[in-house]
Formats: sequence, structure tokens, C-alpha cells
Amino acid sequence: MNKYIDDIGEKLNDISMNGFCDDTSGSVEYGLWSGKVNAEGMLAIIQEDDQGFFDYKLFDSEAELNQAWDRITEAESQLMEGIDN
Repeated sequence: MNKYIDDIGEKLNDISMNGFCDDTSGSVEYGLWSGKVNAEGMLAIIQEDDQGFFDYKLFDSEAELNQAWDRITEAESQLMEGIDN
């Protein structure tokens, strides 16, 4: 992960910092925060870790974005169940 990868990464970071993610998951306090973005013609999942490193992945369709997002939220749910038990 890089702090900012390129112009797209900077734009996605701006979107997330201004609260325009469609959904979020996780927390940097627990190591990783993820955000789902469907805005300004971009379909992406962005992530930031507890050291402030930022990364993203672009998708070609909403279906691909939603499938990837479902995997992230399912993995987080399983992790949190393990922590709570």
C-alpha cells in the first residue's frame, strides 16, 4: 500500500474524507478500514491501514464491486465473531 498511489487514489481519498463512501467497514484502530465508492463515475473499494497507507481497486461493473464488498464485509463479520467469543 502507498500513501497516495496516483491522481485516482487522491480523488478517491478526497471522496472518502468528505464522507461520500456508499458504505464502510472496519476501523484503522483494528488494522484496516475499507470504503465502498460508487461516485463520480468510479466504482472502487478503498482501504487504509493503521499506519495511514492507502490503496484502492477499481471495478468494471456494480456487480463486481458488490461481490468484492460482500467478501470484505463477510470476512470482517467472521473476524468480529471470533473477537467477541
